[in-house]
Amino acid sequence: MLDKQLKAIIIASVAIACGLCLYHFNGDSIDPTDRQVVLVVTDSMDGDVTEYEIDSFPADTLVMVKHLSPYERQFLRVGDVVSYNDNGTLVHHRVVQVNEGSVYVHGDNNHSTEIVQLDDINGKVIGTSPAMGHALALVSNNFMAFLAVMFVIAAAIAVYGVYRADPEEAAE
Repeated sequence: MLDKQLKAIIIASVAIACGLCLYHFNGDSIDPTDRQVVLVVTDSMDGDVTEYEIDSFPADTLVMVKHLSPYERQFLRVGDVVSYNDNGTLVHHRVVQVNEGSVYVHGDNNHSTEIVQLDDINGKVIGTSPAMGHALALVSNNFMAFLAVMFVIAAAIAVYGVYRADPEEAAE
């Protein structure tokens, strides 16, 4: 009985911890409807430490992008990291200057500035997770190895379950 209660407490604790991590990653919001999670695969934002809310981040970082309405785009400021479409590629760069109707942006790892019209901005990065991004990139880049490891783990759990249920039956 105590074993089942302990498992329930551990599962609940892990679920709460995961929920709090997702809440924080989602810009301290429980509303996921206007959000997009993107894996940033380039190192254009891998620069020096900044004083901005969203710091530089390396390649293979998972970012949370809050979609912005046309009204919200007017309030972008220097230091915000925006998401925009550049010839079919989703780019995430820092705002370095704000003008009426456009912003100047560049990656923290490069200094070639681009002008982006406010209408072309998809959203604003509100959270980053290099660890989750690296894990996702590792799995996606080594998918067959990941499946093999999952199969071995599942088989080991099944064998352990049979052995634990009846050690004599497992010996046969």
